[in-house]
Amino acid sequence: MRGKRVKAWTRRQLIQSGMTAAAAVALHGAKIARATSFSIMDRVVTHSEPYFHERGYYITFMRAPLFTFETWKGIFDGVKQDGGNMVILWMGGAFPSRKFPITWQYNFEHENIKHNFAGRLIDYGHSLGLKVLLCLTPFGYDGVNQYAIEHPELKAINKEGNYTAAFGLDAWGFNLNPYRPEAQQFMLDYTHEMLEFYPNADGLLLESSDYAISYCKDCSKSYYEMEFEFVRKISDDLWAKKPDATIAVYPHYFSSNEVPGIQAVGTKQSFDPRWTLFFTPHSTQIDAKLIEQARSSLYWDPSPTFGRPKLIQAAAQRARQAGFTGFVPSFEPWNFKFTGPDMGEAFLIGQRSSPFGFGWLKAGETPINELLMRMDKLAYREFSRNPDLPSEDFLGTLSRELFQGKATNELLDDLLFVDESFFIDRTWDSTSAIASSDYVKGRIELGLLGPAKLAEYQNRRVRIAQIARRYAGSGDAATAELARTAAWIIEHWNESPSSKVLANHLR
Repeated sequence: MRGKRVKAWTRRQLIQSGMTAAAAVALHGAKIARATSFSIMDRVVTHSEPYFHERGYYITFMRAPLFTFETWKGIFDGVKQDGGNMVILWMGGAFPSRKFPITWQYNFEHENIKHNFAGRLIDYGHSLGLKVLLCLTPFGYDGVNQYAIEHPELKAINKEGNYTAAFGLDAWGFNLNPYRPEAQQFMLDYTHEMLEFYPNADGLLLESSDYAISYCKDCSKSYYEMEFEFVRKISDDLWAKKPDATIAVYPHYFSSNEVPGIQAVGTKQSFDPRWTLFFTPHSTQIDAKLIEQARSSLYWDPSPTFGRPKLIQAAAQRARQAGFTGFVPSFEPWNFKFTGPDMGEAFLIGQRSSPFGFGWLKAGETPINELLMRMDKLAYREFSRNPDLPSEDFLGTLSRELFQGKATNELLDDLLFVDESFFIDRTWDSTSAIASSDYVKGRIELGLLGPAKLAEYQNRRVRIAQIARRYAGSGDAATAELARTAAWIIEHWNESPSSKVLANHLR
């Protein structure tokens, strides 16, 4: 039985460009005591039925071009191991469209563009008991935003009546103008083709646009009314063919409340209870009455991508408090090459992103088995089962499953410290700030880092170096991996041409 629903949160902090998602999550203020206060009890913790009905990950499949079919099978295995029953695969720009080849030309190195294995991957997910939804954004983002390169007349229009500038993450292009019938038709045709490629998918997530959206000064309808026209039509088309399909949509279409940080105001359309609602902390307000009407409701959060068990637990607790039926947060192991100033970080152009910032991995190598990711996946598994799991029980799980039940308080505290330090201030694109002096230099030049943060980095690096020495040569595999991870952070910083930047700025 799911717990009693409680009053929903009414406001969410916006994850703004240049602000880390982890920092935005931290604004909610949920905290867990530090590991040093935990009593490690390697007791067996029994679990009742998981709290959330829908569990799994939102995965930006399109931004991991180097992963093969076998790599993705391993990731799906990991979802199953984490107690998941759902995967959302962001497919825009990552399938070899025959009608609109411009949509994937930027992503030509993607393994699925080359070999088109996503259908087999969906079947593999089904064999594991996973429901697989495909995702794209109406009139924007990956794949879709490439269409205006060939059809510039369909570019979105800003509030001043001008065409919008290029925009994107990985896929740099132009959002479309939904007031143009040609743009509406393209969206329908492109989405239909994606569903024809992968008819075995269990449904869609239609991820509403939030940035660089189009305006029309003289039109009677708002942007979200125009976006809803597509959402309504494609939903009806899919349900006509597959009545049981899950179609997840944003709440913008059914609430006129203004979303903090988002310029467009929602609309008030008729809600179809067959829809599943999809909420994010950065672009949607939670509406408890609307949630009650929905077939199901999913809460997204960036915390698994940005590490730290305490953030994952805080997200699960927010999802429980709001009464969501599902907790399907971000799992985004990017490995694309930067072609634009993603998040304003032009200094990254020409470099290749590393999955979860694990810069020691070879190109295309999976991050699923790395120590920090194993810990954070355990955090998702445990806290999606029980958002209020006591800290000592979670640490007991870490001890048993990572360290054969032999972890000390000090070892677990060191592990959590390295994890926290590795992910602190990391953006969607970057590797660890603690490990990358090039990244720190770039952030300083953008006016985003100052003496206080640099001093914190320096202090953390001192302790990380101590951890690397403390566990070097350990006979336990996980402990030795912790030492190697800590050593890599120190060595990667020192190897960079910008390695003196921290000391120079603290003189």
